[in-house]
Amino acid sequence: MLSPGTTAVNGSALAHLQSVSPNACFQCNRCTAGCPLISAMDLTPAQVVHHMLLENWEPVLKSNSIWVCVHCETCTARCPQEVDISKLFHAARVAAWRSGRVAPDQAIATYFASFVENLYLYGRSAELPLTVICKLKSQDYLRDMGLGLRLIARGRLNFLNVPKGAAIYRRLYDRVRQMEEAKA
Repeated sequence: MLSPGTTAVNGSALAHLQSVSPNACFQCNRCTAGCPLISAMDLTPAQVVHHMLLENWEPVLKSNSIWVCVHCETCTARCPQEVDISKLFHAARVAAWRSGRVAPDQAIATYFASFVENLYLYGRSAELPLTVICKLKSQDYLRDMGLGLRLIARGRLNFLNVPKGAAIYRRLYDRVRQMEEAKA
């Protein structure tokens, strides 16, 4: 499973950066101008890309921006240089998690870990198991109880709708993990 502290961050950690020259991003800030969540970020998307291209990892991995991003891909669509900023944010999120640079009480990081665990267990996102895993990890059991009951009453959360076929995904996940370990 994905767990903090398992992989050190290095310059080759993001495969996407290998295809992007340091001059690809010329800081036009179109990504930043289009980001719907910029007000919640401590680093703008352009700043994150700049730090990553210079391999200045610390500000990016400590930033809340990589966790605030919802991967709407507005930044990627607006980039005239075709830098896949959304993919870079996701890769930074994984690198931050794996290197243990995530505060344990950070709600979005808990959700991220729960989502990955849910994928591993069920092969795709399943709302009810995802909610249960997230609540168990955050130890915040009752805060959304009223909302949960309303969703169940409206048929939005189905206890019987658990995805099938997860074994195929787990074999794929294990194969990728073995390949990553062989490279390390």
